[in-house]
Amino acid sequence: MADKMTRPSASHTPDQPPELQLDNLSVDVTPGGQQRRILANANLSIAPGDVIAIVGPSGGGKSTLLKAILGLVPFTEGALTFRGTPVTRPLDRVHRTLRQHAEAVFQNPVAALNPHRPLRHIIEEPLAARGMTAAARRQLAETTAAQMGLPSAVLERRPYAVSVGQAQRAAIARALAPRPQLLFLDEPLSALDAIIAHDVAHLLAEIIHDVRPTVMMVSHDLKIVRQIANRVVVVEEGRIVEDTLASDFLAAPTSQAGQALVQSDRRRRAVFAAAAGRSPEPAAALTP
Repeated sequence: MADKMTRPSASHTPDQPPELQLDNLSVDVTPGGQQRRILANANLSIAPGDVIAIVGPSGGGKSTLLKAILGLVPFTEGALTFRGTPVTRPLDRVHRTLRQHAEAVFQNPVAALNPHRPLRHIIEEPLAARGMTAAARRQLAETTAAQMGLPSAVLERRPYAVSVGQAQRAAIARALAPRPQLLFLDEPLSALDAIIAHDVAHLLAEIIHDVRPTVMMVSHDLKIVRQIANRVVVVEEGRIVEDTLASDFLAAPTSQAGQALVQSDRRRRAVFAAAAGRSPEPAAALTP
């Protein structure tokens, strides 16, 4: 890949360390005994309050990047720093502190949720871990669930007894209810129909605006990128090939993978505009 990576200026000040710092972070796997690098030399400086969309071709290493930061897969080389303190090994004291401030939503909601607990308990669990009273966490869980389109009756069911879309909404509600400082989202809207996805995207945007968490979100959908991200990172074949402001990316991406995504999005939007009897939007209107 000959793409020259672009990187935005860091938004943190010299006396305020990055929320997260990745220096040449790499991840290897050994399927069938053959070592293969699936994330290579990832470098990112993530400021408090950054909302970063991670985009790129399928299988390129986007989800691996999130999992390496969370300690769900070990990094082979490089360094990870949280608020100025290095993580010396997966799940050390620094890494545990990072995870205490974080919530995550992954692609397979049914597999990620405890099958033996009702959705209400699942959504309340991180609130209980933060010391909230039973009454307070019940109220906050119900409020957040209702915002996700989950009525109280559904909250009494277990994950296997609801639709995939309802399970995904419960997973998002669980992540948002405690108003985390760090939020990791892996295709959070992939299991939702278009109408619910639109509503959930608006809720995400509102909570991010109010709470100001640091967000890393994997997405193929540039609509949600346009709604909530201030920065876009393009990952292709295990490498970061572009790191730029979201407005710059949506207007004129520099990497080949980024250009392909934006062009595809423009064609899709033109088709929808034509079907609705509207004129296609000019390229300049595609910026947030």
